[in-house]
Amino acid sequence: MSEAATVYQTLYIDKIYPYRISGKPVMAANYSSPGPLIEAYEGDILIIRVINRLNVSTTLHWHGMYQIGTPDMDGAVGATQCPIPAGREFTYTFKAEPAGTAWYHGHWLEQYTDGLYGPIIIRRQVEPNWEFYDKEELLMVTDWYNEPAHSKLSSWYLSTANPDGIEPLPNAIVVNGKFTQSLFIPVSGASRIRFRVINGASLSMYTFSIDGLPLHIIELDQTATVPYSVSSFVINVAQRVSFYIDLSELNPIYSQSGSSPTNSIFIRFQAMTEMYPVDILNYNLPYYTQRYAYPTFFNSLYLAILSLDSNNSTPKYQPRDVNSMSQMASLPSDNNMLAARPFNLTNYIVPNPTHYLNLVVKFAVDSTGINRGYMNDVTYTFTGNYTKVRPNVFQGIKPETKEPLLQQMVNRPKTLGLPSPRVQAGSSLPTIQSDGYGHYLVPYQAVVDIFLNNTDNGEHPFHLHGADFWIIATSNYPQAENLYQQAYLKRDVVSVAANGWAKIRFIADNPGAWMFHCHIEWHMAAGLILTFVIAPNQLLAQGYTIFNTQYDLCRGV
Repeated sequence: MSEAATVYQTLYIDKIYPYRISGKPVMAANYSSPGPLIEAYEGDILIIRVINRLNVSTTLHWHGMYQIGTPDMDGAVGATQCPIPAGREFTYTFKAEPAGTAWYHGHWLEQYTDGLYGPIIIRRQVEPNWEFYDKEELLMVTDWYNEPAHSKLSSWYLSTANPDGIEPLPNAIVVNGKFTQSLFIPVSGASRIRFRVINGASLSMYTFSIDGLPLHIIELDQTATVPYSVSSFVINVAQRVSFYIDLSELNPIYSQSGSSPTNSIFIRFQAMTEMYPVDILNYNLPYYTQRYAYPTFFNSLYLAILSLDSNNSTPKYQPRDVNSMSQMASLPSDNNMLAARPFNLTNYIVPNPTHYLNLVVKFAVDSTGINRGYMNDVTYTFTGNYTKVRPNVFQGIKPETKEPLLQQMVNRPKTLGLPSPRVQAGSSLPTIQSDGYGHYLVPYQAVVDIFLNNTDNGEHPFHLHGADFWIIATSNYPQAENLYQQAYLKRDVVSVAANGWAKIRFIADNPGAWMFHCHIEWHMAAGLILTFVIAPNQLLAQGYTIFNTQYDLCRGV
């Protein structure tokens, strides 16, 4: 076992104009979008200096990182820190854990929609399934919008002009910063290749496939799995899927002696159009600045090209002529792939729940005529609920604009005004309680079952900061609860079906203020967020203090 290393990275956050045909500025890390890959081994210490060259404040969230002992490094404005003011900098220091495919992105002012994101790979000293591949590739898929997210799209979305809550619709799909049929992946002599796929979109979920090849899943979010073979898979916002391909398994019709000989094949991201609130293929966007004399519509199929001879030629067949593989037999229809089995079941213990929380998800028009997201009838805002309802706060959580929840936990833990769990109708377990403003107090080491009841007509990817969770079952795969007892799959994003449900379980062993939210960027802006305030007394007992660099950020807001 090698000793932990310290890995340094500097990220300059600034605007770039990477596409000549577009005048839209892209927010980028180190002048590229996606930003640079950050790599480390599990247990290493990451020291990442973030220099804000924008004319607005910013922050970065390290999606998938536990942040055990470093709750102020999570990058979630309002919960763990104040944003980094324009022209200022901040250094994030945290342990690289857990291993797997993660990513970083803006967590403020819808900035990741405009390009502020990048990949993270935390490697294991010995990678599970290493013997099945000789080369790695990374694909980061995102939505492209022709208009700036915060100044134009969000202001339209959260307005009385949009009472139906129609999300801003993407204009295109981008993978690794390239538009369709412009991304080539040469095999470079390898016959077995691992792909890490990250969905960094703001809205879209995709069906992924590679023509003529089975995909062998070996990691879901950051959980390594026993190889699980599929012909395609669904990936929702913020989820990650790793798989390997073996070119010896290529459908023979694509070989030089087959009926469709070719030196390259298509990699496909098919946006799932049923999840959009309107007919996106024929919908004129009401906020869109028309650049042409004719309407331009979204193309829901993105094509990258896997170059088998590494000459980057285009396939000799048309995309519509694909000889699709039949779906693997006997696989459940479940977007979260719960049937995939964890790689190492040694000491893999799923504890019984000690606490319960039922969350009802919905969208509704508020008193001002704006369509917002609600969990248990609360839409989450950083200031609005407090300044209007409780202008002088002496007891309870204060507006978080200049004092994040984490700082309040440290500075006045006895006056947070959060009710303790109590037994109530519907569950024999104590139920986690809210203060009525989207903050839930969770005792230290509680094992919490969350039942997500989605009453909305859209599918929602829910993400938990500071931990991952077991997915017990979903409305698409209710049998999973009994089939996989004591070996449930762990992820940090669960896709909850439209008008469906999901049951997840997590351990509250990481004191701090941790957001739980829908990862669709527009839904976060609409308030589909809550925060778990986990074990404030334990946080102090562990000797945690707020550094002056955090207070400096708040003074600069």
